[in-house]
Amino acid sequence: MPNTQEGKGLKFFWGKARPASVGLGKNSSIHPLIAHMLDVAAVAILLPGSQRLGLDNRQLGMLVALHDIGKLTPAFQAKVPECWPEQALGECPDEVVASRHDVDGVLFLDRVCREELAPLFGTDSEGEGWLLSDKRRLWRAVAGHHGQPVSVNDYQTRASDIKLSAPYAHKLVSLLFDVFRPPPIKPYHSLDHLLQLEWQLAGLTVQADWIGSRQEWFPYVRPDDVDDLSGYFWNKALPRAQSAIVHAGLAPASISPFQGIAHLFPHIRTPSPVQALLDVTSLPAGPTLVVIEDMTGSGKTEAALVAAHRLMASGRASGLFVALPTMATANAMFDRLATAYRNLFQPSSHPSLALAHGRALLDERFVSVLAPDDVLDGAEVKKDRDQAAEICCSAWLGREARRALLAQVGVGTIDQALMAVLPVRFATVRQAGLAGKVLLVDECHAYDPYMQEEMVALLRFHAAMGGSAILLSATLTKAVRQKLTDAFREGLRQEESVSLSCMAYPLVTVVGKAEVEELPCAPRPGLERSITVRQVREEAAVMAEVSLAAAKGAAVAWVRNTVDDVIASAKALKEQGIEIMVFHARFAMVDRLAIERAVLARFGKNGTATERAAVLIASQVIEQSLDLDFDVLCTDLAPMDLIIQRAGRLRRHTRKQRPVDCDEIYIFSPDPVANPDPKWISRLLPGTAAVYRDSALLWRTAKVLQRKGKIQSPDAIRELIEEAGNVSDVPDGLMAASDEAERKGRAARGEAMRNVLDYEAGYAPDSALWEREVRTSTRLEERPYVTVRLGIMKDGQVCPWAALQDVALAVPHERKRAWALSEVSVARHVLAACPVAGTQQEAVSAARAEWPRWERDAEDQFLLLLLEEAEEGWRGVGRNEAEQEVVVCYDKKYGFQILKETLT
Repeated sequence: MPNTQEGKGLKFFWGKARPASVGLGKNSSIHPLIAHMLDVAAVAILLPGSQRLGLDNRQLGMLVALHDIGKLTPAFQAKVPECWPEQALGECPDEVVASRHDVDGVLFLDRVCREELAPLFGTDSEGEGWLLSDKRRLWRAVAGHHGQPVSVNDYQTRASDIKLSAPYAHKLVSLLFDVFRPPPIKPYHSLDHLLQLEWQLAGLTVQADWIGSRQEWFPYVRPDDVDDLSGYFWNKALPRAQSAIVHAGLAPASISPFQGIAHLFPHIRTPSPVQALLDVTSLPAGPTLVVIEDMTGSGKTEAALVAAHRLMASGRASGLFVALPTMATANAMFDRLATAYRNLFQPSSHPSLALAHGRALLDERFVSVLAPDDVLDGAEVKKDRDQAAEICCSAWLGREARRALLAQVGVGTIDQALMAVLPVRFATVRQAGLAGKVLLVDECHAYDPYMQEEMVALLRFHAAMGGSAILLSATLTKAVRQKLTDAFREGLRQEESVSLSCMAYPLVTVVGKAEVEELPCAPRPGLERSITVRQVREEAAVMAEVSLAAAKGAAVAWVRNTVDDVIASAKALKEQGIEIMVFHARFAMVDRLAIERAVLARFGKNGTATERAAVLIASQVIEQSLDLDFDVLCTDLAPMDLIIQRAGRLRRHTRKQRPVDCDEIYIFSPDPVANPDPKWISRLLPGTAAVYRDSALLWRTAKVLQRKGKIQSPDAIRELIEEAGNVSDVPDGLMAASDEAERKGRAARGEAMRNVLDYEAGYAPDSALWEREVRTSTRLEERPYVTVRLGIMKDGQVCPWAALQDVALAVPHERKRAWALSEVSVARHVLAACPVAGTQQEAVSAARAEWPRWERDAEDQFLLLLLEEAEEGWRGVGRNEAEQEVVVCYDKKYGFQILKETLT
């Protein structure tokens, strides 16, 4: 440090601190601010994605180092009074004006140190320099690293604090110039390039700060250790950053050269037509969108991975994120990719594979491959692991969904990707995770109007950031395909829409900056099918068909549209002596995961004839992306695209013999009469009417299927979808419901457009409705839900339901996981509170004390329901939103039920 007052005092400002009561040994209780700033800068320079910013390492290091300059203020330094820098600021005052150091950071950069930072910004060949507004984009990007953007607030309200720290801010900037010696950054005359830099710099800064803040990777040093800042940066910060990046699972992973589908999937000897097409077809230069429309079971996923590998091998992507509609489908895709993802990379590389959704750490398969925190050598994750050494994800990546997107290969729910374009905290981390990757979205048709607008925004944003995308669907309408391709081209600054005209099916659409190509494709041999449609108008008749098929030893599924209908039908069949399995979303997680695994094992490709001789009553959880194969399929009436998806679970794989040898799907539906009344659907299927509000769409689906009498695949798939979607065909009796559905759809689209980030506004507070305490949801729910945790009273203590199912979850260090595995999501209107008897209050309070603080405090969102064993299952008492007491029943076979009777 220079021998000046500011130079001497600067090293005593702390950047990280821990209480003096912690056993410190010889270590310091603080980490000097300037050391932390250099640590984070070192990480930023070495992160694999840093080269995408187009900055010199010295320029990038200088910019990112400035991220915490706002910590120089007395307001921040007084947060830990025992670490107050008395040598610089004198005696610690009793009170200071509270402020946020990210906001103060922008003030320092934009106002206080403007002249000192001027040498960082150069001029162009004509002598034109940087606009002040453009500089502010960079200051917002590096200072707004606490989850959301900040702006320059009124300087006057912070004048005294800023004035006191200003000399140290000036000296700090001077010292950083001495360390990095950055060449001037040339002005950006292209707004596109400047916007891309702003968003990417914001994401990279947060990522680097998270890694650089971890004490295990960057041990605290004493103030005297930073007297030689250049020596500290080169000899300590950079080596530690390199080690930390490996620890974090973010070490560079070299892409393997593309050598054809056989190299990627050795088990595929004869590629399907869509796989063969994407193996050889030319891909445009630059960011690319590929839309694959083909039948279920055609090998779309493998075809998409072939296209993704080609994009990666050509240098246009460094990894892959696969987005699925549900947690169950994401878990299943994780298992599929676990055996194939390594072929995308060089054998010497050790890429991470992460599962990204809110319940990923409850998946045993994923947890089993998490590398321990203390692993440094990526060459061997666990010596005692057999095949698992081939699958790796660092604990740092895997233990949080938003960090999981940073892995070289991620698999998760579409929600994790959509949050990259919503004003949620640390959206820029998700953007950093997707940046430079191929975004692969399965079942891209499966979105309501709200999510569809989010998907449009995501494609536009991803293309603008230079990313490529692949979309998969078996049932995509032409209008939606047009909308998605337009969005991607808008992100590439191609505002003029290119009309899509090809109605062939299967079809591959390839979109680049210069052109759009529609490539018809032959169907996969053996998948051409004619599935007879049998419309059944009485529930008893459906049950009769299920019973008849079960008696023949067939694998039978009945897809019902509500959980209550699933449970009612399952119980009715059980009373007839038929053994059934039940699968829906209203099970405690521990039971739902077990059922999910059992269903995939029994009804999957490798299920034996003996295993498959069973009946599954399920909700929509099985209709998409799960590789299930049934001999007989029944379904409640649903929109056409979902009926086709459900039909894809029928006779999906080739088998030597089946107990029932005919392609038929039974659809439980009212007769699509010519003049239906308003209660046409609700009279027979009230639950279906509540789930799918557009009764005209259901009527058109039933009418088209009745007229056609079959689902002809692939020849008639496009025709079925487009005809059922013809909004001009609405009978008078259903007009009101259709208009209401359209009104709600427009409102949902409008709300989504208001919620998504405005890429053009940059990383700024006015780019969206940023609210620190408000969480913008990826899904629009008409009814709010609560999380109900199931508890059992045992030996005077409240134990998680999951601990009763698995003894291993009863040990203290597993309690957090056990409570998460005991969760059920329930609509608030049916259960809003769980009253506790006075004698149990103390035990319940002790159990809630084990939860994270924000969950303990949110008593209206996280309920603890005490269950007592009854003759049938377990029972508890709750209260609905109308303040009525209700009886709750739970068991492992049927799940969570609100019984009809109430208590007086």
